[in-house]
Amino acid sequence: MTVVKGLLSPLPVILVVAAVLLLTAGLSAGAWAWPQAWAFLAVYGGLSMAGSAALALARPASFQVRQQGLVAKKQQKQPLIDAAGLIVYVAFTLAWFAFIPLDVFRLRLLPPPSWAVCAGGAAAVLAGMAIVHVAIGQNQFAAPTIHDQSEGGQRVIDTGLYGLVRHPFYAGMLLVYVGAALWLGSYVAAIGATGFLLLTLARILIEEAYLRDHLPGYADYARRVRGRLVPYLL
Repeated sequence: MTVVKGLLSPLPVILVVAAVLLLTAGLSAGAWAWPQAWAFLAVYGGLSMAGSAALALARPASFQVRQQGLVAKKQQKQPLIDAAGLIVYVAFTLAWFAFIPLDVFRLRLLPPPSWAVCAGGAAAVLAGMAIVHVAIGQNQFAAPTIHDQSEGGQRVIDTGLYGLVRHPFYAGMLLVYVGAALWLGSYVAAIGATGFLLLTLARILIEEAYLRDHLPGYADYARRVRGRLVPYLL
């Protein structure tokens, strides 16, 4: 039952991404048979479900914390700016995925990437998904929202990927976005993924300010591990 719950957990997100990509491609250009999109969805969906099932089985606390919604319970004191920022992030994500088929089939703002570049994008998606699930597995406090987790015994996680960068989950997601754009055939969408970087950096500023104020030892951890997303660089 635990594995089944893990397998089913990512389905809503997978279905939304699939609907946005395929419906936009089909309705705007009649491109219902879009092999790259179907391949991307199969891999992205399969890895999401497999990774979620593995977390549910091997790291139940990490899996459970990811089941929270975009708005935390009132008593958890989620900053309003975090809830608003997550809504903006979701809206940008949906618009970005809708733009990809429009650019691929209609706008064609830049020449399409070669098959080698598309393959590189696929590799980036695989690497990013692996980083995302390992990061969640190593941090049972990696909730979708910024909120008070003191009742759950929140502490600083500074081992594994968190010994290299402070936000490996975000780093993995950025790889997924850039890789997806290239895999699906849009250089412009890959450039547009800069929007995810800016939104992520803004959220990191909000999150780290909260953690410095509410999580003992986080300021020392931030001084030891300098990289937010890329060791020694960013």
